[in-house]
Amino acid sequence: MKKILLTAVAGLLVLPAISQVRTKKFKRDSLLSRWAIDVNLLGGMNTQYLTTGNSAGNYPNALNVNTGNLEYTRGITYGTDAQLGFFWGRKRHFGIGTGFMYLMQEGDASLDKFRVEYRATDYLGNPYRQVESANSDVRETQKTTNMNIPVVLKYKNRFSKRWGFTADAGILINVKTKTDYTNNGSLNYEAIYQFTKSSDGGVTWYYDNAATPSVNYWFITKEQFFKNNKDGDVQAYFNSLRSQGYNVGLGVAPNAKTGTVTYKTGSIGFIVQPSVNFFLSDKVALNLGAFYLYQPMTRTETNNYRLTDGVGSYNSVVSNVTANNNQSYGVNLGARFFVFQAKDRDGDGIRDKKDKCPDVAGLAKFEGYPDTDGDGIPDKDDLCPTVAGLVRFHGCPDTDGDGIPDKDNLCPTIAGPVQLRGCPDRDGDGIADKDDKCPDQPGLAQFSGCPDTDGDGIPDNEDKCPTVAGPVSNQGCPDTTKVVP
Repeated sequence: MKKILLTAVAGLLVLPAISQVRTKKFKRDSLLSRWAIDVNLLGGMNTQYLTTGNSAGNYPNALNVNTGNLEYTRGITYGTDAQLGFFWGRKRHFGIGTGFMYLMQEGDASLDKFRVEYRATDYLGNPYRQVESANSDVRETQKTTNMNIPVVLKYKNRFSKRWGFTADAGILINVKTKTDYTNNGSLNYEAIYQFTKSSDGGVTWYYDNAATPSVNYWFITKEQFFKNNKDGDVQAYFNSLRSQGYNVGLGVAPNAKTGTVTYKTGSIGFIVQPSVNFFLSDKVALNLGAFYLYQPMTRTETNNYRLTDGVGSYNSVVSNVTANNNQSYGVNLGARFFVFQAKDRDGDGIRDKKDKCPDVAGLAKFEGYPDTDGDGIPDKDDLCPTVAGLVRFHGCPDTDGDGIPDKDNLCPTIAGPVQLRGCPDRDGDGIADKDDKCPDQPGLAQFSGCPDTDGDGIPDNEDKCPTVAGPVSNQGCPDTTKVVP
């Protein structure tokens, strides 16, 4: 598991180097792939609220029983999860995902104040009172392997070129949970024998069910030994009796200090996992967030449970757990990969199969066609694609507003009539001002718009006597030297 985590960490560290070319244009969720793979590393705290079975009845004729309270402490969790998600809808904000989650949960399970007294039979077949107790809390170091299949509703929202938000919420289907334990405690095994002697010297052994045994019994206990032998070797005393076959001993460690306990599989929990996204490109984003998961787990194999059945035997405290409300919470660090990207040769965010202009970047509202001048008319329908214009003129402008598009207007900056192709005619003589030598006086076309007031064939602008007819030879003035007969 550690090798897997180290490999995943190394992969996350090199993501910036191996990611695609940095995003040049901000693509919203609707332009990203519908498919995404999330890979996250998880780490944080673990709590387990344990419910145990009532094992007192598993000790025959039990007296002064305290099977203890079980508590889980110092819990941590770490692991990884991987999901494949699919996002639907036009905006692609919502989706569904599933995958696999692997967690390791470590902590200590402690059983306090354990002590039981019950009827037992020794190696000779004689009944006696067995006394079992813990020197201190019975403590196990536990490592729980927790495997799950998440089925979650996914949400994502990319709100800028670099930043986005995502969140998962759904159920966890547990497929395997097993706990490996190591016992670090020790137990005391003491005995109390009750007997009577007959007149012929015979001895009869029997079990005393009194809460407080008579002082006349045979006590194989640490307390009784020191009453009679203040400086004696109590350990040697107990070892000697155990070597004879008696089930006694002090500070005895379990013969097998390690073992494994499994929980019932198939339980359903839930998970919430919000994160902030940092986009390295349109295909790769880093995840940084938090997670919380809850799992109610059960065990049914608690019948006839005893913590110990004799010197050196041991049964894990977890073996008596009937229910475990398991919670983990902490932070997650990971990455999102947008996969199964559709081909987009021009990079405009429109898949080639839906792009009517796949080799030139365009707009989605025009099915991929560009609008170079930004006038709302795609270039394919725009007769003036580089200059913003009007729909009525197929994208060409009408600068002077005379109803004639600039491309057909000989005077595009000054309003004029259609018959003069958009040029003005101030004097209304039908000759455009630009061609009219007398633009403020109605004139004749043969004189470039100038009048001939006296009708002598010489335009007023060249006639020195514009109101009196005269010959050209005299510049339009009458010849006064001519004698009239």
